[in-house]
Amino acid sequence: MEWINIRGKIQITSEDGSILEAMITDKTEDSLNFSIPADDKRFKFFHPGEKVEAVVFERNKGLRFEGVIAGRIAAEAPTYTISQLTGWKSVQRRDNVRVPASEPITYTANRFIIDSVSFSPDLNRVEGEITKYMKPGVMSDISAGGMKFSCEEDIKEGQKIIMRFTIQKNVLILRATVMHRQLIINPSGTRYFYGIQFDDIGEKMQEMIVNHVFQLMRKTQRK
Repeated sequence: MEWINIRGKIQITSEDGSILEAMITDKTEDSLNFSIPADDKRFKFFHPGEKVEAVVFERNKGLRFEGVIAGRIAAEAPTYTISQLTGWKSVQRRDNVRVPASEPITYTANRFIIDSVSFSPDLNRVEGEITKYMKPGVMSDISAGGMKFSCEEDIKEGQKIIMRFTIQKNVLILRATVMHRQLIINPSGTRYFYGIQFDDIGEKMQEMIVNHVFQLMRKTQRK
């Protein structure tokens, strides 16, 4: 616990798979408190007894552990206590740089279709089965580990989806998980924005995405 700093950042993953960043406000030998910024669009309530996974970072090194929400503390910002801390592991921080990338994508969050092709390690082989269930979306940024996109469909955090997009004339079809969501309501309707994490992508596909990210970075730097 000596390595955990008061007012340091902590990343919390809840039982439903959603991820948010908070600030450590206090600690004891066997518990710690964290506070969520009141204006965080990914804000959520935790309930006593809920299991969470947490990561704290110091430069490029991190410490991962598990715990249980013991309760909420009366404070200006939503503040909770995590107790029963177990499973301490050292981790390396992965700095997946995100770059702006406004490109069309298609996706499906249809659970029946996703389950029906779960047997296939190569989604390109079942493209014909899923194409008619794909809906349009717009990518707004991308990294080696995921992307942000928007669409008109309300999808829950933790939901598995299948995505299809093009990189350097190569069509990529892959599985992903919705990690967080936010929405914007305007006179023309509601627009949903999702941060997604790619699931178990192959080395060749990830290398292709990384190269694409680097190319986008170079174009941005030249402007």
